[in-house]
Amino acid sequence: MAADPAAELDPLAPATPSAEAFFHPDGDALVPAEFATSPWGEVLHGRLIGGLTARETERARADDPDLACGRLTIDMFRSAAVAPVRVTSRTIRSGRRIVVLEVTIGQESGLIGQGRAVLLRRSEQPVPAPLLGTPPWDAPTPQDLGAPRPASAGRWTAPWNSWTATESPRGMWIQETHPLVTAEEPTPLTRLALAADLASPAANSSADGLHFINADYTVHLGREPDGEYIGIQPVAHISTNGVGAGHCIAHDLDGPVGFIATTALANSRAG
Repeated sequence: MAADPAAELDPLAPATPSAEAFFHPDGDALVPAEFATSPWGEVLHGRLIGGLTARETERARADDPDLACGRLTIDMFRSAAVAPVRVTSRTIRSGRRIVVLEVTIGQESGLIGQGRAVLLRRSEQPVPAPLLGTPPWDAPTPQDLGAPRPASAGRWTAPWNSWTATESPRGMWIQETHPLVTAEEPTPLTRLALAADLASPAANSSADGLHFINADYTVHLGREPDGEYIGIQPVAHISTNGVGAGHCIAHDLDGPVGFIATTALANSRAG
């Protein structure tokens, strides 16, 4: 029976799952696929460091569902070859209400990145709620924006679906189309950690393109994300002497979930 054309055009239908993941296990290593590259060249995309950190975070809290992820910090130390990686983690604090996890990602050539997760024990919400909220963001949803637009740079094409709201309020939506690791369904937290890397181009682009690369990013979560779609709302950028900082708000289809901060460096190869 032929597929329903209307279903094929529904941007909010679940992404067609790909059997090919960004990594497949090989012993204690994870071997990257050819498409795990970055627009900067034949190097691993920095967002994968975030995804692997979130994956380890999910493993750490699997036996304690009362733990919520309050913060993820991702440090990208250098460009990394498209070569096997090894991921290790250790708990550096395990308290009654706070657990801190450190994740290290390395290759045969050395350390390429590191992540840290702060897990917080859920409790009763104070009443009344704090006075401050987030700036409004009534950007169109993926359904309103239509079919996703392929993002590309030269010979590189982004291995995810994206929708960009080009008019005010600006922003973008991201939907993963590949698993992070073979045979593992990405959790909403993993999807957020992957998408949060894109806070850098969202906040740090200029009228003639992107002239910054990000050295790190941090996600502060006020609630757990849900579903397949992550929205990035750019809020602010500050820079001088080639060093910048960007700030965005992360969303799912139900509203804001947290804040994303990124540190950026000027890069003459960008744009």
